Amino acid sequence: MRNEDGATPAEGWRSSWVFITALFGIVSFVETLGFGHLAAFTPLYLRDLGVGAWEIPRWTGYLAAASFIIGLPLAPFWGIWADKYGRKMIIVRSAFGEALIFVVAALSTNVWHLLAARMLTGFILGNTGVMYAVISYVAPRRNWSLAIAMISVGGTLGMSLGPLLGGYLVTQLGIKTLFALDAGLSFASGLLLMGLLKEPRVPAQAGASTLKMLVSLGRSVAGMPVVLALFGAYAVVLIGTQISMPFVPILVDMVYQGVDLPAAIGMVSAGFAVASAICTPLWGRLGDRKGQRWALLLAVTLLIPALVGQAFAADVPQLLAMRVAHGAFQAAITPLVMALVATIAPEDRRASILNLSLFPNYLAWILGATAGAAIASISIQSLFTAGAAVTVVGLLLLMRFTPKDGLR
Repeated sequence: MRNEDGATPAEGWRSSWVFITALFGIVSFVETLGFGHLAAFTPLYLRDLGVGAWEIPRWTGYLAAASFIIGLPLAPFWGIWADKYGRKMIIVRSAFGEALIFVVAALSTNVWHLLAARMLTGFILGNTGVMYAVISYVAPRRNWSLAIAMISVGGTLGMSLGPLLGGYLVTQLGIKTLFALDAGLSFASGLLLMGLLKEPRVPAQAGASTLKMLVSLGRSVAGMPVVLALFGAYAVVLIGTQISMPFVPILVDMVYQGVDLPAAIGMVSAGFAVASAICTPLWGRLGDRKGQRWALLLAVTLLIPALVGQAFAADVPQLLAMRVAHGAFQAAITPLVMALVATIAPEDRRASILNLSLFPNYLAWILGATAGAAIASISIQSLFTAGAAVTVVGLLLLMRFTPKDGLR
């Protein structure tokens, strides 16, 4: 018999869905703390590496896209290997891989070294969908949206505190030292997972080869057109948000009039992430109570004017207000989509199917950042209006393809 927290007395507290959710939240916090530093301070680091001011917007977009080029073809395999060999191994791999990435970033002496560090990201992605799958095995179904949202909170807290604290540390210690600290925290995160994560017992497919599992996964997803349509609409919405995302620090530089630019970038980045951290569990709970479809459509609708508002911000306070609104509404998208998919994915392939959410994310980063690098030649502000237009298309697709019953 299981307790309210999902664990049996014999399994102990390490098998509690509450404990596992908290552990994954901590791991997500450390991960996004470091990658938040990369996102916020890459334009400044490019200056340190000798990149000309006219080339910084272009390289900012290319570096953001490079993080996902290798990750895109590997995306289905992480979920398959998690189902076949164990979810814990896949999650731990990411933490130690992140440590290596930040070491390479800290040791970079030119933009090509930094490009190599960003491309290595493709080998460590794929842990989030596996964490969601683990939670779906240990948490009561009525708590799925909340548990997934709480894991997301760890990530958004890292994104909020990362740039805010990073702005101070960059001024005092430099960007290279900041990345070295991120490497140490990521390594400690891997050790924490190895020591504390108890993998739940789930349906196994150990007898099948990776190729057979890949073919089986393809057939399973092909037989679920609702999932394909939902992932497609999800990708379009994410592209709308990612067109402008890597370039926010450059917009801060354009509207900021003070003398401490790293602190200003950190404050604006923190505003987005704090709002997201606060609102993510609220959206999760709203989705559990009112329906994931209804909450998702509401959030995406409100996101559109928040994107447009950033294009017309005249100073840092106005930009901060719009970024806070953006973070509050974007917070709903991933946990609600993942909860929708989890309700219909078969148990023995749930990790694999949820991990396919990496495809929309990676495509959004690659296409959004690459398109942004081209649009930035017109103006930085035009990135936000273009992103809003794409998000409108994504909203229409969600309205068309998300079932009326919200898959509940």
